[in-house]
Amino acid sequence: MFKFLIIVVGLIFLSGFLFGFSVLRMFFRAVLGLQTPPRKSSSNQQKAKQASNKSSTPPPAKKIISREEGEYVDYEEIKD
Repeated sequence: MFKFLIIVVGLIFLSGFLFGFSVLRMFFRAVLGLQTPPRKSSSNQQKAKQASNKSSTPPPAKKIISREEGEYVDYEEIKD
């Protein structure tokens, strides 16, 4: 029973320490303005290289509008 109690207290202490450390890390990043660059995987880097090789502005896409959209419909309001 005593070993179980020591393990539970140790886990609580460890989780509290880790939580406190993460809070302090977030606080110092906010105060000092430290930011880590986002990690890119190799596939993302290859896609970025391919995208940079293509033209910088993509051709505008055509907007497809059905014939019924925007058509004027004559109606009459009926009041009781």
